[in-house]
Amino acid sequence: MPQCDECGDAVEKIHRCYKQRNYCHKCYVRVFKKRDCPSCGKSSRLHKTDQLAVCQKCETNRPCILCQRIEYPLGKITAQGPVCNSCSVYFREFQACERCGVASQRLSRISRFEDNLRVCPKCATRDYQTCQSCRRYRSVEQDAVSGKMLCKKCLSCPPLQCLTCQQQIPAGCGKYCESCSWRRILGNRIKELVNTLVNPSLKGYFEEYMNWLDHEVGPHKAALLIHKHIQFFEKTNNLWRDQIPDYAPLLHRLRTSGLRKYELPIRWLVAVHYLHIDTQSKGHCSEFDQLRKLANSCPDSSLSAQILQNYYQVLINKMDLGKTSIRSARLAMKPASALMLLVSQSRLDLPTMWHVKYYLFKSPGQASAIVGFLNFLNKNYDTNLDTSWVLDEKITEKSNMKKLEKQLLAIMKVPEENFNALEWIKLGLMYFHNLDKSIFNHMDSINFRVLDDGFEVRLGDQQYWIPNPNLYFNNL
Repeated sequence: MPQCDECGDAVEKIHRCYKQRNYCHKCYVRVFKKRDCPSCGKSSRLHKTDQLAVCQKCETNRPCILCQRIEYPLGKITAQGPVCNSCSVYFREFQACERCGVASQRLSRISRFEDNLRVCPKCATRDYQTCQSCRRYRSVEQDAVSGKMLCKKCLSCPPLQCLTCQQQIPAGCGKYCESCSWRRILGNRIKELVNTLVNPSLKGYFEEYMNWLDHEVGPHKAALLIHKHIQFFEKTNNLWRDQIPDYAPLLHRLRTSGLRKYELPIRWLVAVHYLHIDTQSKGHCSEFDQLRKLANSCPDSSLSAQILQNYYQVLINKMDLGKTSIRSARLAMKPASALMLLVSQSRLDLPTMWHVKYYLFKSPGQASAIVGFLNFLNKNYDTNLDTSWVLDEKITEKSNMKKLEKQLLAIMKVPEENFNALEWIKLGLMYFHNLDKSIFNHMDSINFRVLDDGFEVRLGDQQYWIPNPNLYFNNL
């Protein structure tokens, strides 16, 4: 039996539920006293301690707290206010679907399944298909004349005319064709979001951009992108005065990553308002952001992070003196960041030759770039790292050969039906014949012939032989 929250007695029927509390008839008469409603002025029983209480009619006449509808069928009265019937499902408790077990707030019984199970929306529509006429995902039947699978509306009703463009559309589409429907959605979203912009002049630019985007990508995609692209105008709000902002403040505010993210707004500024893109400033900004990201790659509290910050400051000072470029600084910071990240994952504070050898074994092409950082460590942290070993060409060549061996072994383990002959030949020319990678960058235009024991490759006037890995494995 239900229980009164005021007196605690079990009663057959709850007389009034007010702000998530149940009241029996006896407690209702005692707690709710007659007085004039502060909203409509009519006499009604109101909670004696709640000075803001209104009568039940005024309480249900307020807009829905979720969708703000005014005239609606009442679904639920919450502590925050009334909720319409459509929004009331979001205040239900999550319960497990009796078919798939997924928690849902929208369980229902579907009579056509004849199983009397309370199922989630996905299970409730598990027999739906796409209507071949209106393209809606609905319950469909086969048309006896055309043989198509059609929904009930398309099957029983004649075609209609779109109220906007007068184009003939299937009955299942509703009142508007797909293009006009998405354009109406786009217009509603523009009206909704344009009021969130504080700058009055920016509102006009935003509407102009959305009209351009509608023409550029269509109303469907424009309606889906509007919430993302309004962030471009919100982030640059104070840059828009009586005219569009220049490229420099946009680059400073959004950086190159932000300009890539908002490619379409930038394209609109270039096409419509003739924004000039400074490629040199854009490249410098990109290199600087990558340099700063590499300098902050280690955990903040570690010694590795402090070492990288000191090396970063050294590179910045060299850039200020004109001794190096931003690109060279970024290329110098890349191996330093990778090495110190490797050290931060160990129990040591400073790198040893083992760390250097291990890193160069994984990335042999960074041998020259890491020398500057090793000299910095030797000078400032007394590490005594041998830079002559790093610059030894034989050591670098040996590391490259080991890397090639690893790649060749990986290809040899691939099943024969997935064997990539062109990739095997490229690596084989580098490993067996010491050819540089740049020689065969356009390998697609080079002829090779399959022999009984391998591949015959012709590069210009030279002819090379590469063994067949499948024959090698068969002879083992």
